[in-house]
Amino acid sequence: MISNPIAHFSNTAIKLAGRVRPKSLDIFRVGSTFYNERNFKFFMVGLFVLMVGISPQFGINGDERFQVDYSKKLWSYYTSFGKETSALYIPEGNMHLYGGLFEILAISTQKALGLNEEYDPAFHIIRRVLCAIFGFITIYFASLMAKNMGGWQAAFLTAVMLILSPRFFGDCMVNPKDIPFAAGFSIGLFSIANFIRTLPNPSISTVAGVIAGSVIAIGTRAGGLLLIVFLIFFVILYLGGSFLSNSQLQSHQVWKCIRYTIVICVVSYFGGLLFWPFGLVNPLYNPIYALNEFSNQPIALSILFKSQHFLNTQLPLNYLPEWIIRTIPITVILGIFLFIRRYHDHTIPRLEASVLSFFIFFSIGFTLIRHSSLHDGWRHFIFVYPAMVVLAATGWLVLFRNTGSPLLSKIWPVVLGLLFTENIYSIIHIHPYQYTYFNPLFGGLKKAYGKFETDYWMLSVKEAADWIKLHEESRPKDSTITIATNCFYPSRVFLGDSLLGIKTAYVRYYDRGEKLWDYGIFYSRFVNQYQLSHQIWPPKGTIHTIDADGIPLCAIVKRENIDDYLGYSATAKNDPVAAIRHFSKALEYDPFNEKAAMALSIVFLSVGQPDLAEKALNQSLNSFPDNPGAQEVMNKIQASKKKLNNK
Repeated sequence: MISNPIAHFSNTAIKLAGRVRPKSLDIFRVGSTFYNERNFKFFMVGLFVLMVGISPQFGINGDERFQVDYSKKLWSYYTSFGKETSALYIPEGNMHLYGGLFEILAISTQKALGLNEEYDPAFHIIRRVLCAIFGFITIYFASLMAKNMGGWQAAFLTAVMLILSPRFFGDCMVNPKDIPFAAGFSIGLFSIANFIRTLPNPSISTVAGVIAGSVIAIGTRAGGLLLIVFLIFFVILYLGGSFLSNSQLQSHQVWKCIRYTIVICVVSYFGGLLFWPFGLVNPLYNPIYALNEFSNQPIALSILFKSQHFLNTQLPLNYLPEWIIRTIPITVILGIFLFIRRYHDHTIPRLEASVLSFFIFFSIGFTLIRHSSLHDGWRHFIFVYPAMVVLAATGWLVLFRNTGSPLLSKIWPVVLGLLFTENIYSIIHIHPYQYTYFNPLFGGLKKAYGKFETDYWMLSVKEAADWIKLHEESRPKDSTITIATNCFYPSRVFLGDSLLGIKTAYVRYYDRGEKLWDYGIFYSRFVNQYQLSHQIWPPKGTIHTIDADGIPLCAIVKRENIDDYLGYSATAKNDPVAAIRHFSKALEYDPFNEKAAMALSIVFLSVGQPDLAEKALNQSLNSFPDNPGAQEVMNKIQASKKKLNNK
């Protein structure tokens, strides 16, 4: 009988991995023989089935209208052998600046399955499944990176920590830009570390891994070029280190390393461009141009950050680190702290630790130094998160190994398990809106509401559409309803063919009174933070909300009063008397109708009633203090009053 099965398994695993480390990762003393390659593969199979199986439960993100359009243009470009060139310049959404790998895979699969109608929900299930597959690839290769740092225990822990990261897990289901990009980096970093370790004689599979990761990353976004930069950087360090050490390489070995590196860089670069028409037509200029454009986002968006609205081009420097620290699990935060504290532990492999640490600090630091344009939280940097989790898992394992007390060696795994319960609860409780997660260190989602963006991608529209379909089943078949929404694309996908006589119409939330509609589906993004924090949103007439952790993400509004619409119609007909009557009735129904109050103010001003105009404008400001048009109206009111006083 083995007296210490954990130590026995650890030593066996170390020998199989070719590393003999004293006291290596002696963790989870009960049943530790579970952590082996065979069980890891079973675990990965189960994870793959889980992720692909639940992916159709998620909605579609609002950006997919640009991406689906891009996929169609890519299909035309490649099937016409480059004669149809609409994919080379797409001003709306700037999709031509992105690689087309995911979109090519998606539309090819859809065509093969006969799914050609983009407003059919089944069309988008293919995209959800592909997202989940790329998410799985990201987790798999991050776990293999961890295995190289600490054996199969580290691989398991990394996979679990990634799965139990609600925001990352949610993105794996709905993010066709950043998750494939993360998958490319996950493969690339794992392979680069293996490549450096095995120089000057890397295996074909290692070389292929570096190329595959780089092709996926470059074929998704120009930032994938960083993998080539990292490869060159670490090869230079390797060669420099060999010259400074006693084990100098011979000249033919040096040239062999250089040849391998050049071949990988060239094949990776042009392999990635094969999926990117814009990059392919001018391979020496366009990829660099696209990289610069991403660093200086040309699209201006209003961003809610710490209860203030900023333009995405004018965000404070703490935007990225604050979003990260607020939305990653406590287990990862503590694990990174433990890793930093134990960085010089002799059991931590220097190569992997150096590659991953440099990658994280360079990627985030470069963005902060450049003061690059950001939006939607830190989703653009989710590609660094797997590396962060690998280091965090290593930090926990080093703690378990060096407790110095048999009691503590049992307590710390229990502490980690208890911390995981919060992640498990959140993933289940806010499903399928895991990407809105905020950790409990800062009060969770409830404390973040009104201070930070929540459902910025309109995922809640799917559930809202399902609710409307369920509650409209009793409607006469020959009747027609109009649904106004600021989430037009997902609303049309999930409602367009669901009921006879249903129409969807786009309207900005603050312009909702200017159109005639029966129901409204409005998500909270771009709603002023004052209205969110003072419960002015959801608006009057809301009959149902789609919530996450008790926080409304999306409101379903039933139109019970159309006086604001009639007021705008009367104003257009130059009938101020009717306009005043209708706007006044609209405000009796909803005193917080900020736009109707301002419209009433303008009408009063037009008929020479500045005092009444000021009163109406103040009512608008009471519900929307940051109304961008209010100050201009107030200046006109004050000028009118001054003119009247001078008579």
